[in-house]
Amino acid sequence: MHIPGVFPDDIKLFGYEVSETLVNAYVVLVIVVVLALVFRFAVLRNFKAVPKGIQNVLEMAVSAVNKFSTGILGEHGASIAPYILTLFAFIICNGAVEFLGFRSAMTDLNCTIGMAAITFALIIAYSVRYKGVKGWLKTYSSPSPIVTPFNIISSIAVPVSLACRLFGNMFSGLVVMDMIYGAMGYFAIFLPALASTYFILFHLAMQSYVFTMLTMSFMKEKLE
Repeated sequence: MHIPGVFPDDIKLFGYEVSETLVNAYVVLVIVVVLALVFRFAVLRNFKAVPKGIQNVLEMAVSAVNKFSTGILGEHGASIAPYILTLFAFIICNGAVEFLGFRSAMTDLNCTIGMAAITFALIIAYSVRYKGVKGWLKTYSSPSPIVTPFNIISSIAVPVSLACRLFGNMFSGLVVMDMIYGAMGYFAIFLPALASTYFILFHLAMQSYVFTMLTMSFMKEKLE
């Protein structure tokens, strides 16, 4: 029985050793971008005033994300909705490669750290944008200057929490699936198939929701 390691294997690419998950992430990214461009300029060349079919589904999805964002962040939610939708798409598409037997980028701590760092930078940027530099700095001394060191530590813990939470949940799902296949074997199709449906679909959607929800929750704290 093979249990995946915390750190992904390296593969040789053009004479260089690169992380397997890094290659998978870039391949998925290129495929999604290409499909989006083809879809936009070939399938939906002109958007109609009264949406039908695929356009109606897309507008419903965008409206749902906007409603979800504004429900938490109020008037600031509309501007962050595109990033939230991008996070959903990135996590789900990269996690779906496990159906093809590849390791998801979400099971690589380097990837989740990168996502958490981008999110943390965006939280600071939004805080500065809507509260100004002085207003942002004051959040670290609220409610009293004596708690400033604790507020700084709490702020630094945000990206650490985001990165480790997503990595831990996704990596644990990968380990459990490998243990099931190791114990049951690929000939025992029924149970591994059900487990795959949970860990790769339901579990993936749940982690996407949790990551985006935490992103907006931390941002809301800085904007209050």
